[in-house]
Order: sequence, then structure tokens, then C-alpha cells
Amino acid sequence: MTFCRSKTSPRANLILVPLVALLSSSVGHADPPTAITTCAFNIATPGHYYLAMDLTCPEGGISIRTNDVYLRLDGHTLQGSSAGPGILLSAVTNIVIQGPGTITGFQDGVSIVQSQLSTVIGVTATGNSFHGFVGSFASNNVLRANEAALNGSDGIALAFGTANMIVANRLINNGGGIRLDFSHQNNIYANTANSNRRGITLSTSTQNELLGNTALDNTIEDMFDLASNCDDNRWQGNRFDTANQSCIQ
Repeated sequence: MTFCRSKTSPRANLILVPLVALLSSSVGHADPPTAITTCAFNIATPGHYYLAMDLTCPEGGISIRTNDVYLRLDGHTLQGSSAGPGILLSAVTNIVIQGPGTITGFQDGVSIVQSQLSTVIGVTATGNSFHGFVGSFASNNVLRANEAALNGSDGIALAFGTANMIVANRLINNGGGIRLDFSHQNNIYANTANSNRRGITLSTSTQNELLGNTALDNTIEDMFDLASNCDDNRWQGNRFDTANQSCIQ
């Protein structure tokens, strides 16, 4: 087993400051908040929304298509039976999705598409056919303290993502734990990715920082970097049993 310790990166502290500010700000806190009691539900007006009850959504989940939205799940469950995502962020900025809450039975739990400066925190995505949390062409977003379990593909997947922060998430018994494809300058800190097929995978991805993660008991490999000698990805202070290169530490 390999286990290296390192001090917290200054970059981690710099990124956590705006996250705390965002969660404590008044962005999206309309008065009164809007209760969501049906689905599919389209959010087209900035403001504060909350899931008022458990919902079964055969025609789709919640779509956010405007900036400046704060959505609380308030401990409820979105149960899907459709091919789309449970919650979709589409070409938006400054969104907060606040758990606790569970998203299950969709294609993807939370999908972040061409969106930025948004946060998903404390959400559970389980039993979705593809990903728990997925981002494409997404930048400067935060996935923090979420859980993904028993999803068909990856717990968290990024494609063409830049400068996102993935921190303190738990990825258990998925097709894969965390996967980055064509994604650069992302920060992956203090996540647990155990008992998946692969734990943490980088493919055609550079300038990423991976510090203090744990990946154990994954079927194929705990940690994997496709780049020769890890290129300029930084793996340090991670705990694992198996890795494909000695530059992963």
C-alpha cells in the first residue's frame, strides 16, 4: 500500500474561499422560496427553490436554464424512469444545489453542461444508469461532499472540463469512481473512491492536481494516468494499493 502525506495546497485554500462566500451569500434567495411539487420542472427565473416532497418523475427531473438559482433538496428523493438527468444545469452560471437529497433511477443524477461558477454539495446520486455526477464543457464549478453509489458508469465524470474542484466526495460501487477526459487544471482533493472498477482515472488530461485521495479495492486499478510519466498532473499524498505509474504518489 502506498500512502504519502503532504501539506494542503495553497490552491485548495484559494478555491474554498469563494465556495464559502457563495453558500453564505444571498444569491438566488428570493422571498418567499418556490416549492417544487411536480416534475418535470423547468426553472427559468432566478431565485430560491426547494423540493417540497419526494417525487417520481417519469417525464424528466428538474432543469435549470437561468443564472442565479439556489435549489435545496431538503432531504427528499427524485425518482426517475426517464433517459434524461435528475437535475440538469444547462449553460448557466452561479447555481447552488444543496443537499441532503437523493437522485435515483435517471440516466445521470446531476448533469452540468456548459455551465460555470456553480456548486453541488451534499447530494446522493445512486442507482442511475450512467453517471452519478457528470460535467461537459464545464468550468470553475465545485462538487463537494456528495456521494455516488451503484451507478452504471462513473460516480463523477468530467469531459472537456477546466478549473473545477472535486473535493471530499464518496464514490462507492460504481462502474468507475472519478474519471477525467480531456480535462485540465482541475483540483481533486480528499475524495474516497473504493470498490469501483477503477478508482480515479485521468485520460488525455493535464495540469490537474490530485491530493489526499483514497482509492482502495477497485477491480482493475485504484489510480490510473494515461499520460506518460503523468505529464504535468500532480499526484501527491494519495492512499491506494495499485497504480499504473510510479509518478502517482
